Amino acid sequence: MSNHVAAVGESDLKLAYVHARLAEIERTRRVFLAAEGGMPQRDIARAVHLSQASVHRLVARAKALGVGESVEEIVLQRYVGKISTEQMLARLRATEAWVPRRVDPVDGVLPGSSEEDVEALLDGGFLTESEVDQILDAHG
Repeated sequence: MSNHVAAVGESDLKLAYVHARLAEIERTRRVFLAAEGGMPQRDIARAVHLSQASVHRLVARAKALGVGESVEEIVLQRYVGKISTEQMLARLRATEAWVPRRVDPVDGVLPGSSEEDVEALLDGGFLTESEVDQILDAHG
């Protein structure tokens, strides 16, 4: 095994996951906005290397959940250094999308809520107990 491969650890894998997840969120947002702007789903599918059916599902999910910033997205942006902890906390305190998830026309009722998202981000090591307390207190 090479030294390079041996040097990849859990934090490297976590960072790769975060970058991939943020890219997925951004792709979904752009696909939705393109569809809302009138671009045919076949053209969108070709541009993002997905099937037309996958584009349809992404658009339906974005319609159900909205394309504003999610709790997850805000926290992950802080994790990769795009925003500071103070900015993250301020945006999470101010977020209005602090409700149980809506019904997705494709997948049905989506499990969870914003509070559960915060708890999952704590479990994943993306938030501290103190940060969770501050966020939940703001929405209590």
